[in-house]
Amino acid sequence: MTELNHSGHDFSLLLWRWESFVEKVGWKIDVIAKASDRKVIAIQNEKAANGDLGGLYISAGVHGDECAPVWALLQWCEAKEYPKDRPITLFPCLNPHGLVENTRGDHLGIDLNRSFQHQSHPVVAAWMRFLQGRKFDTAVNLHEDYDSTGIYLYELARRGSPGDELLKACEDIIPREASGMVDGNPFENGLLRREAAEEELRQIVEAELEGGWPEAIWLYLFHAENSFTFETPSEMALERRIKAHRRFLNAL
Repeated sequence: MTELNHSGHDFSLLLWRWESFVEKVGWKIDVIAKASDRKVIAIQNEKAANGDLGGLYISAGVHGDECAPVWALLQWCEAKEYPKDRPITLFPCLNPHGLVENTRGDHLGIDLNRSFQHQSHPVVAAWMRFLQGRKFDTAVNLHEDYDSTGIYLYELARRGSPGDELLKACEDIIPREASGMVDGNPFENGLLRREAAEEELRQIVEAELEGGWPEAIWLYLFHAENSFTFETPSEMALERRIKAHRRFLNAL
């Protein structure tokens, strides 16, 4: 299925398709929490479920008003475009209530992507328990931006800087955002790369980000060698945004 013929905010259908996919390929699905009686799930291939370290972490849907990433990740897996020889851990929709209601916040009215230091939050606490002791080569957070007109990438990398090449792979679908700000930091030609040392990065987060910690930075500091946040413009055609996210995952 390459085109959406339903609402991009149909969580019940999204969950059904993930459950069907997992059953077909023999992966593992865990319900780590519930939000307004909706399941927050984690999915692992056999290598990840067996405890292999390294590999790939991907999440989508932490903001419910950003629906292209959740369908892109599903379609990418249904088409079996994922690497076959690496551990893979997925969080297909961290904010199901927000997806249904088309809101940035979750069922508690909280921005999850400013809450990843708050173990008092039930979903964050469950997420932390699930990831305890896990290490990834690469963590990917798929997002959208209401204010942008092009794609851009927030890169935290300890080894090399593949960000420009990743954007090149997608810019024929949606051009890059030429310049702008990400959390108060300027970027050019669609790329913002942090080069701060870990302790400095902690201080930057605490000083600059009102509300708390984004998922990408928490992953970079505690679970991942490299962390990427890829953004598409949420006012552009949905299928085009989905295609850009799938292209980004394939390029990565």
